[in-house]
Amino acid sequence: MVQDPPLRLRSLRSIVFRFVLAPALLLALVLGILFSLQQLHERRQLLLSHGRASAEQLASLIQLSGSQPSELRKEWLHQSLLALMLEKDMVRSVHIYTTDDVKGAPLNDDSGLRLLAGVGPRPRATVSAAELHGHAPFIYEKSGSLQVLQPLEGDPLSCWLSIELHRPYFVVGTYQVVVVLLLGLIVCTLASLMWSVFLSERFARSLGRLRETLSAIGDGRFAARASESYNRELYQLAEQVNEMTANLANHQRDYKSSLHQSMEDLRQSLDSMEEQNIELDLARKKALEASQVKSTFLANTSHEIRTPLNGIIGFTNLLLKTDVDELQQDYLQTILRSSESLLTTINDILDFSRIESGNLVLDHIPMDLGQLLEETLQILAPFAYEHQLELVPLIDNQLPTTLIGDPLRIKQILTNLVGSAVRSSENGDIPVRVSIQSARESELMVRISVTDLGNRIDEQGRRELRQLVEHSTQRHSQRHSQQISSSGLGLAIARSLIQRMRGSIGIDETADGGSTFWVHLPLLLERNRAAPVRDQFPGARLLVADPNNMTRMQVAQLLRHWQVEAVELADTKTLQPAVEQMWRHDSQPDAVIIDTAIAGGDFERFVGTVQQLVDTYQCRVILQGSPVELRRCYEQLRTRVLTFLRKPVTRDNLLRALRRAAPQSGQAPRITGSYPALPWSAAPRVLAVDDHRANRLLVGELLRAQGVDATVAASGEEALQLWRQREFDLIFMDIQMPDMDGIAATRRIREEEKSQGNPDKRIPIIALTAHAGAEEKARLLSAGMDDYLSKPVSEAQLNHMIKRWMKILAPAMPAPGSERSPRPVDIGESLGLSNNDPKLARDMLQMLLDGLIADEQELNRLQAEGDHKGLFELVHRLHGACCYCGVPRLREATARLQQQLRPLQEKEEAEIDERSLEATAREIRTLRDWSLEQDLDALFGLVAREAQT
Repeated sequence: MVQDPPLRLRSLRSIVFRFVLAPALLLALVLGILFSLQQLHERRQLLLSHGRASAEQLASLIQLSGSQPSELRKEWLHQSLLALMLEKDMVRSVHIYTTDDVKGAPLNDDSGLRLLAGVGPRPRATVSAAELHGHAPFIYEKSGSLQVLQPLEGDPLSCWLSIELHRPYFVVGTYQVVVVLLLGLIVCTLASLMWSVFLSERFARSLGRLRETLSAIGDGRFAARASESYNRELYQLAEQVNEMTANLANHQRDYKSSLHQSMEDLRQSLDSMEEQNIELDLARKKALEASQVKSTFLANTSHEIRTPLNGIIGFTNLLLKTDVDELQQDYLQTILRSSESLLTTINDILDFSRIESGNLVLDHIPMDLGQLLEETLQILAPFAYEHQLELVPLIDNQLPTTLIGDPLRIKQILTNLVGSAVRSSENGDIPVRVSIQSARESELMVRISVTDLGNRIDEQGRRELRQLVEHSTQRHSQRHSQQISSSGLGLAIARSLIQRMRGSIGIDETADGGSTFWVHLPLLLERNRAAPVRDQFPGARLLVADPNNMTRMQVAQLLRHWQVEAVELADTKTLQPAVEQMWRHDSQPDAVIIDTAIAGGDFERFVGTVQQLVDTYQCRVILQGSPVELRRCYEQLRTRVLTFLRKPVTRDNLLRALRRAAPQSGQAPRITGSYPALPWSAAPRVLAVDDHRANRLLVGELLRAQGVDATVAASGEEALQLWRQREFDLIFMDIQMPDMDGIAATRRIREEEKSQGNPDKRIPIIALTAHAGAEEKARLLSAGMDDYLSKPVSEAQLNHMIKRWMKILAPAMPAPGSERSPRPVDIGESLGLSNNDPKLARDMLQMLLDGLIADEQELNRLQAEGDHKGLFELVHRLHGACCYCGVPRLREATARLQQQLRPLQEKEEAEIDERSLEATAREIRTLRDWSLEQDLDALFGLVAREAQT
């Protein structure tokens, strides 16, 4: 489609008119003006020359008549002037003026001249006597009057001849010239116009024929040819167009030929592609089946491994809360860390597959990030000790104890970062720092940094790791992961996890040749968290003897956080003199933390030094070192030192050691277990379903520790029957079970709830699964479940889940008369209050139980007598005894009664709340009945210990 030309484009005819007609007109106009000016100038000169000639002729005649009489001269002069006027049509008037005073000659106005004779009208402008000067004739032009003044001879000169020329003669000539000029312009314009039309039509016809030819070529008629032209340029253009047309015709023939060949080839290719598509479709189906088999295999493998790991990790945690010695605790810690390391490896394998498929799902559960770091470093510590490396955790004191995140994924990130740093270093320290980068509302930006030494990796390896961290595209990371080592692959997985957590990772070079890997992770604060109770030991003083500046600084910072005065000793050669000087000045510390690094490999001498410090200076020694070094001196020193503190030093281990060494005054009250029992007004009923016996026992024990009335079931049918018989507040449902699995049981429960027609009775069902894929989560939620927990299940996860679904927003004081725990005695709390000394815990509890009968009798007697002061003293003493034993119910009852009796000590007629007295008496009787059915030695593990001895 041909578009209309823009308005600014002009036609060829207008261009020809402009460049042909305009110059011709301009040239004719210039020449006409020049010709007119020339004609005007010539006519003026002709007029002036005629006037001068007439004046000269008349002046000569006047000169010749000078000898005649005066009368005759006047008559003759008048006739001559008149004849001059008649003969010359260019003359308007002739006058003769004199400056003398002639009798009879009139004065010409005020010019000072007298008129002697004159013919014709009066001149338009009169010459004054002042304007007449010299003996030469001159032209006088003024006010439209053109006069020729001719002096007459005389001595002195007194007469002038004035001839006024006729100007219309000059004007008529000017009009004639202008008319001739206009006629010339008209003729030139017509001639130029005719020539322009001729040229434009000729060019337009030539270009029109060329346009028609190009239009035909554009329509595909390649046989069209441009006609020849008389113009050389147009002729060359026509030749080029004809040559182009011939080439296009040849190309069209070749294109049609190749198109037919291509169509034939394409037809054959389509037949071949159809066969290949069938083969590809079959291969795709096989690949999908293989992928499904892979996913099923990974899911089954995850379930089969996570299920026993759930029992191993859970019961190991429970066993660690019982009375075990340091060596057994070390073994249990090793089992726990190894199990968690195995779980991390499994997660690495599963996560790599999920990252590839984009199905990675992150958990959002409560966790202790500092404890997570310490556990990771304890797992990697043996690997670090092989290269003479110390892993030092440096945790910000402002870091909250509970954050919401994915602990397993963060542990994978820490493992990969620290593992990469260990593989890049030797002979030194690797500090791992956790700090708060920034805070915003309920979110914290946490910074994790790992600094390596870089003395075990070459520049090529460092460059690969740097590229792996800095490049952010997944395709690039996958391409590099095929070229680098396994450590680089682990780092790639860690970076992918960080990106999924909306975090960032980077690397900074250090001055000593190493590098620092840093990670920024956004983590949420737990809404249900309570203010942590920090242990404090004011007045305590410890001596830290460690040649390693980094580990010594870590231990000293932790001690100062608990308000302990830490005296650092870097030069361990002066340990014995320093202790001796303190002993002489009676300023010994509460304990001395001695690192096995001062042994220098000579452990016999080291053991002797420690024994001398204990025996001679009565030092309370805490031995610190790696597990291997501690085992080398364990048998010789286990009865001499307070405790063994293995490295990397964790906050919990150091705090346990500090409780044994420091005075107990001022210490914060201890809370049973890792997570306190939740404050129920009435114990909630929870159903835990799992076909694996170990997991069933573990979940039941963890729930009971939270103050929950837990009921367990081994199958879906049994769970369904129990749900029909009793009302439960919450159900933890295992997924893979024989016969009726967890999904089928959940659907049956939902169907029966729907049939009952009461939507308020919908019970929350939490899935317990070893799978954590996106498709698994969607399948569980669509089946009617409300949430899920991934195995292995921890105490923290259960605590968070129960708070979330039971609407517990913050710990609250129990209502009067309510029982905080279903158990009258908490063995774990008793051990915690006695610094994990089972014998002391048993003795303290036994002393309380032995005095209960007398205390009950005294309570009844004082109540009957109305002795409020004595009653307050009895209850106060009984409450003080309860504070050193794990009897939470009796302790709370005596605390309430003590508060009521305090203001009534001096009032004999005051009334006492009978309900508080009855509650205290009831708890005393309950505790007495419990003691009759229990063996305290067996509860505190003293029977097993004596059998081993």
